[in-house]
Amino acid sequence: MMKPIILGLLTVLSTATVLAQSVETFNTIRLEDETTGNLLELTTSGLANSYTLNLPPAPLLSGPVNTGLFVNRFTQSMAFAPVPNLGMLPQQVAYLDSDGFTLRGTNSFTWDTVANRMSLIKSAPGSVLSISRTTPSSQPVATFVGGSVGIGTASPTTALDVKGDFSIRELNYTAALALSTNNMDFGNGNKAGMVRIGSTTTQDVAITGLVGGRNGKLIQLYNATGFNIVIVNESSASTDTCRFKTSETGDLSIRPKGTSTFIYSAAEQRWIMTSNVNSSTIGFTSGTASTSPGNTTVETNNSAFVYLTNTIPLIGTPPRYADAIPNVFLTNGRVVGQILAIEYAGPEPVFLGGPNVLNCNKHDKQADMFIWSGTRWICYGH
Repeated sequence: MMKPIILGLLTVLSTATVLAQSVETFNTIRLEDETTGNLLELTTSGLANSYTLNLPPAPLLSGPVNTGLFVNRFTQSMAFAPVPNLGMLPQQVAYLDSDGFTLRGTNSFTWDTVANRMSLIKSAPGSVLSISRTTPSSQPVATFVGGSVGIGTASPTTALDVKGDFSIRELNYTAALALSTNNMDFGNGNKAGMVRIGSTTTQDVAITGLVGGRNGKLIQLYNATGFNIVIVNESSASTDTCRFKTSETGDLSIRPKGTSTFIYSAAEQRWIMTSNVNSSTIGFTSGTASTSPGNTTVETNNSAFVYLTNTIPLIGTPPRYADAIPNVFLTNGRVVGQILAIEYAGPEPVFLGGPNVLNCNKHDKQADMFIWSGTRWICYGH
């Protein structure tokens, strides 16, 4: 039977007896259970280097039930620390619980080792996944490379396959607009996809360019004002990479309640017009306008067809009114070659005049076609 042995040196100093410290060298320390005879041996097992292990003063007396004796390889000291409890099932992805030492899992968050796929499932209300960047950055929050993304479908057939609807949030822009704005920014570098322009204005305004152009970026402009918004084609007033390309030559007029959509071409470095409603390229076609003139100036720079009715008698001697004074004037055209058709619906005659109108007669119920030369409206008959 093995019995405990205490080694020590007894030194008598005066009247005191002291149990002195002793350092002994052993190759193996063997512990034997006195009942079963089972052994526990501590041996050097062929050490490559010498080292010292400093035992902690005491085990943990509170906290988790399971603790372990851990070695710090830098300080060669030992300390008691909690051993993580595994409260999870196979293929569940582990997370550290709020107690700080329990690893838990859930069937809502699993890793399929066969399909090599992670799954997130949630039946309760709220988001399944939330990704937030605390500091705004131009760097990606998430990327998907090498496959397709399905929304509402588990079998996407294109890079992005959406089964259902999607929305683009509206930016309601109500700040004042200048008569002409270069490098327009409706806010946040024009990151909005749909802009409602509801500015208070008393006349037509022009936009020569937009900032924030990125490859394939889409933006839709809706004119909620009471006047035309002219998108100036290839305007040198804007930075080269901010300009519009609406057509070969013509500007674009977005009339009240009209919309136009643009996509940014990285190759062209231009905003390219892709569609419009109640908006047209000036110089080709552009809606209608009407007026009841009487010494009235008619806006033509954003129209291709004007329907004139006149209820005020023309001053002059009928029937040819050779001594008549013009009672309708036209504003200048916007681009050379702009075509303007005017229909005269009566009941009183209309006499177009002014320094920018050439070859015009008095009219009652007829129509004329004009072309803007750059300085004058030239009448080509009816």
